[in-house]
Amino acid sequence: MTEEYPQELRGLLERIAPGWPELLEIGVGWYPLLAKLDATLSVIAPNYVVQQVKSKFGALSFYADSSDDPSHFDQAFTDAVRAAEWESTETCEVCGAPARQYVIRMWVSTLCHPHAIEAREDAVDTDLPPSAA
Repeated sequence: MTEEYPQELRGLLERIAPGWPELLEIGVGWYPLLAKLDATLSVIAPNYVVQQVKSKFGALSFYADSSDDPSHFDQAFTDAVRAAEWESTETCEVCGAPARQYVIRMWVSTLCHPHAIEAREDAVDTDLPPSAA
């Protein structure tokens, strides 16, 4: 399954804890952000473990532990994760360009202006009833 992701994310995918799917539930625009976070965390906590990576309310949600010992806490690790999550709220999920958050069909997404327009148009098109023939 890791073959569908770029090489720079394969190390992160190998860190996913047993029992969790090897899945990144984010748009490709956040892949560089995630690769940078993985590089940072690998230095801070070489044995860190990932549980889940997803988009939640238009922001990156990165669930990980700095070690396999649940009682271990590392402030630098937590700060790096929070910084990446914050950066995601200003980065287009689709292309990685500067962005802002939009609510489209009751779903919060972080998109650049062109991708927001495209998403809104797609939402409107799907909301229209079929034309009477």
